[in-house]
Amino acid sequence: MNNSQENFQIKNCTTLYLIQQNKVLLGFKKRGFGAEKWNGFGGKVDSHETILQGAIREMQEECNITPTKLKFVGLIKYTLPKLKMIILSHQFVFSEYEGSIQESEEMRPSWFEFKDIPFQDMWCENHIWFDDMLKQNYFYGEYTMDGPEVLYSSMNRLVERDELIQLQKSLSDKLLE
Repeated sequence: MNNSQENFQIKNCTTLYLIQQNKVLLGFKKRGFGAEKWNGFGGKVDSHETILQGAIREMQEECNITPTKLKFVGLIKYTLPKLKMIILSHQFVFSEYEGSIQESEEMRPSWFEFKDIPFQDMWCENHIWFDDMLKQNYFYGEYTMDGPEVLYSSMNRLVERDELIQLQKSLSDKLLE
């Protein structure tokens, strides 16, 4: 972290994507940070949770399903200068789950074919890394932005699984599992 970020708060978050037969389940965020945008499901990891536990809990809260066989595919470091915050977003994909998909107070789920992903109604940087996530490639990204529509800088690269795990360990104070 550079000196200008030393007073930044670091938050560990998760984002999960259910992928089946060239379709992805996205949620329309109805309230809170990122409202009125399509996104994966997830949110902040609680202090007593591992990243994986937080991911599963968020999926249960936001659309009533429990993912099985989660695959950790990406880590995105968002730097939000105006909020003096760094968000480490742990990206997961899965295709199997228990329960039935339901709308919650926070998210309205909807399926999208890969060719019809609504990038115009998503966070402005999603188009940079989303294809890697859909292909379940391992990736790491760094984005400096102020909210969903103001992107200052971006970097995204493919990594090997071992490098992704090492990046997670070096950037986060939270255990993955």
